[in-house]
Amino acid sequence: MTPGFGLRMAWRQTRGAWRHFLTFFACVALGVAALVSVGTLAVSLDGAVAREAKALTGGDLELRSARPLDAHAQDAVARLGRDGARVTAVREMAAMARNSATGATLLVELKSVEPAYPLYGRLEVTPARPGHPVARDTALVEQALLDRLGLAVGDQVEVGAARFAIAGVITREPDRAVRVISIGPRVMIDTGALASTELERYGSRVRYRTLVRLAEGAPVRPAHEALERAIADPSVRVTAFDEARPGLRRFFSQLATYLGLVGLASLFVGGVGVASSVAMLVRRQLVAIAILKCLGAQSRALLGAYLIQIQALAVLASLAGAALGLAIQPALVRAVQPFAPVALEPAWDVWTLVRGLLMGTLTALLCAAWPLLAVRAVPPSLILRRDVEAATWRAPRPWAATLPIVAGLAALAFWQAGSLKLGAIFVVVALVALAVLAALSRGLVLLARSLPPGGGLAWRQGLAGLRRPGGHTVRVVVALGTGVMLLVAIALFEASLGRQIAFERKQEAPSFFFVDVQADQRASFAQLVTSASGGVAPTLYPVVRGRLAAIDGAPVTRDLIEARRSAAPDKTWYFTREYVLTFASEPPEGTEIVSGRWWTAAEAGQRPRVSLEDEAARHLGVGVGDTLAFDVQGVTVDVEVMSLRRVDWQSLSANFFAILSPGALDGAPVTYVATARVPAEAEAGLQDRVVAGFPNVTAVPVRAVLERVATLLDQIGFAVRLMALFSITAGLTVMASTLAATRHQRLYETVILKTLGATRAAVARAFAVEYACLGAVAGLGGVLLAAGLVWAVHRFVMDAPWTLEPLPLVLGALAATAIALAVGGLATLRLLGRAPLAVLRQE
Repeated sequence: MTPGFGLRMAWRQTRGAWRHFLTFFACVALGVAALVSVGTLAVSLDGAVAREAKALTGGDLELRSARPLDAHAQDAVARLGRDGARVTAVREMAAMARNSATGATLLVELKSVEPAYPLYGRLEVTPARPGHPVARDTALVEQALLDRLGLAVGDQVEVGAARFAIAGVITREPDRAVRVISIGPRVMIDTGALASTELERYGSRVRYRTLVRLAEGAPVRPAHEALERAIADPSVRVTAFDEARPGLRRFFSQLATYLGLVGLASLFVGGVGVASSVAMLVRRQLVAIAILKCLGAQSRALLGAYLIQIQALAVLASLAGAALGLAIQPALVRAVQPFAPVALEPAWDVWTLVRGLLMGTLTALLCAAWPLLAVRAVPPSLILRRDVEAATWRAPRPWAATLPIVAGLAALAFWQAGSLKLGAIFVVVALVALAVLAALSRGLVLLARSLPPGGGLAWRQGLAGLRRPGGHTVRVVVALGTGVMLLVAIALFEASLGRQIAFERKQEAPSFFFVDVQADQRASFAQLVTSASGGVAPTLYPVVRGRLAAIDGAPVTRDLIEARRSAAPDKTWYFTREYVLTFASEPPEGTEIVSGRWWTAAEAGQRPRVSLEDEAARHLGVGVGDTLAFDVQGVTVDVEVMSLRRVDWQSLSANFFAILSPGALDGAPVTYVATARVPAEAEAGLQDRVVAGFPNVTAVPVRAVLERVATLLDQIGFAVRLMALFSITAGLTVMASTLAATRHQRLYETVILKTLGATRAAVARAFAVEYACLGAVAGLGGVLLAAGLVWAVHRFVMDAPWTLEPLPLVLGALAATAIALAVGGLATLRLLGRAPLAVLRQE
């Protein structure tokens, strides 16, 4: 054979049977489109955050803490100022805004700024205000506040004990935290006016931010390191602009990763279509392959020719998929934009495109390798007995190639996941799904063979169709079942999370959390809430804020935190957070002690004790008998860990990481957190009366917060469902092509049955039975796999309870059956109208 034989044969095969490769082309293109669209979205997100990094941070450097900076920290910042840096301070807190005319109130995010703000970016206000836009007695607000309180620019709004004239509407705030965690509209005032609100009291939850813009050309990294060395307090977080919003970056990185895995599932479903398409190609070319071998063609040359053909088509399909991925990226950007902190623009990235092309071509090669290896086993003698053996000939299974093929596909999964853990999870789920769906399809065929003959014509012929030569049952069930698994799993996740945040289902959940109730307001506050809520008395919890100072005598320093960061980088906040401490003589209702025991009155009087939440104790590396030290307003409180308890944070009741024994916090200034549950119709009135009577108290409406969370989940779910549609589309393509491959057999069966007297409707019912069985089994397998996957994620990843949601399971199974009937009906509709005589003459 000449060197050009393979190329010529590949071209002739493709030109002569191009319709046969449409399925191959569509499956690869859909998978690559999903990967490219997600990859370019990730590049757009990362590029937008990096481009706006200084504006998002607020400066070249940011110092963030829950307390005002101490003298050492202020001196370190002052040294930067003497070197030419510009410095400004920002304070942020939750507060209540009130329309004094109507009494309506609203939870807002209050922010006080100085004239130097912002150091980077622009604060855009409507109407525009030159110079420092926030005057002493004015406030800037977001449009949502005006809409919900019925106010307009120029009206007065009360915040705490002060009243401000609304000077403008904020249309762009450069360093606003990501909207995912926004609890209310922004209200911005001048720092000099903050004292008049009387909101900054002891126990108030204030976030102190110091922003630094270095002198032009000054390197950021040395200044960052110098600040960290100078500020010993580890609770003061020093961040450079290139580390802007690590939580935000992590959120979007994880979102892109999970969307990418859904896209990878689409590519692997397409791989089933590739394998099916190539298997049908080889079967159709058995006689041609046998003839070529009789003429002297070697198996290696023939296999090479088919590989050239497959790879050329895979490259073309991958290019088309990349173009489709770029085309649909705007839709994906619109799905993500509502919770993105910066404006996103569709973009493309060369490496993302190259990666998508490699994923598509390599997946096609690996999935096509198994059926292509049958070319080597085709005997030349088949040409002599083609009328007898061609229809029933089966190549021996190339089991030796199984391991390299599976290993190659697994390597692609790890590459796309970017994580050994996520890649391993994807590979395991994919293997289990393939095994379960293949087993169900084989079981369906065995059941069809074992059932005794009986029933009508449609039932008998429909079951007989499941045993039709060519093995289409397995391919249809695997492809369709995988798509159903993804969509039902997404629906189950959304239903489960929706159940967890559904306020009405949480009978014990409070309607409100009231924060910053002062000690001298306790009695009058309880009386007002009781009268305003129709006799429902609030529950008040004494709280003292403190930070962790030492563990077993070892001070909590930056070095200690860095040492722990390598083991659990996302959990270092257990060391740096400000703890809300409380004390109790009895364990709270529903407390589950997992280690140790609660203290007695005598033990509490001997020395201070603490009961820790078990997960916090695990990340802090402490257990029963160890000691902790908390810094409360400069006073060290040493406590011994006496018990570990499991906390159900999803109950939405007042829970605490650390509960101390009575007497441990004697002498510390105490504030109170209160909870109350009232009927929905009484919530607005209660909130308005509390804010009017106690302007310093912040009322957090639980129902409104949960509604924001539900909106966020719905937005994320839309993006995930958009990716999952690629998978179900690939599955439908595989199903349609598989049914089309048996077109000749179905046509012959149709004309024979019609010749024997069967009506067109009777033949259609027979096909409908076959399609319904395929769809039902695929749906059953898909919903079972989806339920197992969601349970495993809740059990081992989220560590959250899972409740079986029957509606998505039932709808998934019914939808799979309906889809199979629709696709199968469309694939065979034209066969029913063919005249029997014309077909029989061709035979």
